[in-house]
Amino acid sequence: MGLCLTIIRIGAYIGVFIVFLVIGASVHLLFFMSQTRLLKWISFFTKWWARITCLILNIHVRIEGNGPINPGSLIVANHVGAPDIFVLGSHFNGFFVSKAEIADWPLFNWLARLGKTVFVDRSKRHQVKTLIFEIEQRLNGDHSVILFPEAQATDGVDVMPFKSAVFEAAVLSNRPVVPVEIRYHDGHRPTIAYYGDSFISHIFTLLKTARLTATVSVMPMISSDKDRNTLADKSYQAVHDKHKLTSPYDSSYNQK
Repeated sequence: MGLCLTIIRIGAYIGVFIVFLVIGASVHLLFFMSQTRLLKWISFFTKWWARITCLILNIHVRIEGNGPINPGSLIVANHVGAPDIFVLGSHFNGFFVSKAEIADWPLFNWLARLGKTVFVDRSKRHQVKTLIFEIEQRLNGDHSVILFPEAQATDGVDVMPFKSAVFEAAVLSNRPVVPVEIRYHDGHRPTIAYYGDSFISHIFTLLKTARLTATVSVMPMISSDKDRNTLADKSYQAVHDKHKLTSPYDSSYNQK
């Protein structure tokens, strides 16, 4: 059953990949003279790409907490694995900040680049100012930016302290920070959504999993009239405290 499901999903996703590759290239060609329109349409189609990916992988998402997020918000969340991108991308309009290695992954790098992903190379400290500037520009253009300030994937047991550097973009642009907590309900320890040691193994685990359920908790926004360290600490505390309230291994939602 797992092998058949994997083959079916690979076939379906190849079709999705081709369709959105064409859409992404077309949008870039149509709006290359207007950055505002380009980003608007890229954000729109990115959301639909994430929704269709959730449909193919049978990922069910439940949203809890505050209402719609204002455009131009810095959305920060805990990071477990690849499903985080599909889960958040399917519900929030915005652009992701991703590690630079993804820009070199075959096929995936095409969609990431067409999707105007902001890449960060954590091994090059001198690039931090460039990263902050690019995020600030997106926020000032009323485009939300989604990032994982733990700067690493965790196994879903706990939330690691947030790195503070990227929060400077919210301070400079005077835009709010919205803490978001992701929780998976699969009954596994660690959760099957966890990245683990191998990207290929991680992807095949997702492909053969019949159903995955996640809860996304949106906490009240935090105004940026504070320094970046305070913003990072407050955001981390909000996500960490929410994560501790419910066991990440609760599988009850899978029965609903």
